[in-house]
Amino acid sequence: MSNSIRLPVRERAPMKRVFLFILGAAAVVALLSLLPLPFERQTHIVNTVTLRAPPQAVYAFVTTPANWPKWHPASLAVQGATDHSLAVGEKVAEEFRLAGRHGIVHWKVVEAKPPFEWRIEGEMNRRPSGEVRYTLTPDGTGTRFERDVTYRTPNLLFLMLDPIFIGPRMRADSAQATKQLEHLFETATADIPAPASMSSVATRPANAQ
Repeated sequence: MSNSIRLPVRERAPMKRVFLFILGAAAVVALLSLLPLPFERQTHIVNTVTLRAPPQAVYAFVTTPANWPKWHPASLAVQGATDHSLAVGEKVAEEFRLAGRHGIVHWKVVEAKPPFEWRIEGEMNRRPSGEVRYTLTPDGTGTRFERDVTYRTPNLLFLMLDPIFIGPRMRADSAQATKQLEHLFETATADIPAPASMSSVATRPANAQ
């Protein structure tokens, strides 16, 4: 006598429908991820912050890839030319985690005008993925730093997810990145001791002439 339990036909039918539904949904997602857009679509994310340092110091810091994981929350690690400010033609690979997606983007410097402008173009899976542009402007004793990120929409699935998931996450990370960069320069400025002349002024009695 067999001990196997057989489900009634009425119970097996709903399970089959659920399985077919899941299989169909997976097929649709796979299809959407493969279908390219019939048009060019790019999205810009711009963040601006004023940093307590001259343009030369800011430019040297933000264009050195080894510093990226220190201030951008999506940057996990960098490989290649990482220990200096990159010039036109130099390349670097960046490991990232963004909007639930983990991967590696390969950057190439396509424009460098120190200490005012710097631009890199990225590739993923040998396809263009976007670009990042830095614009630095003197602002009193500090620097107005603008970070402009442009990313492309590679397929229909990305187009559907971008407004509700990818875009908001990227905007949040970009805003956090500039805030953390501002904090780094504020901390660095606070760690620099005041000159002797300034210290003497600060400690001089109010009625001293």
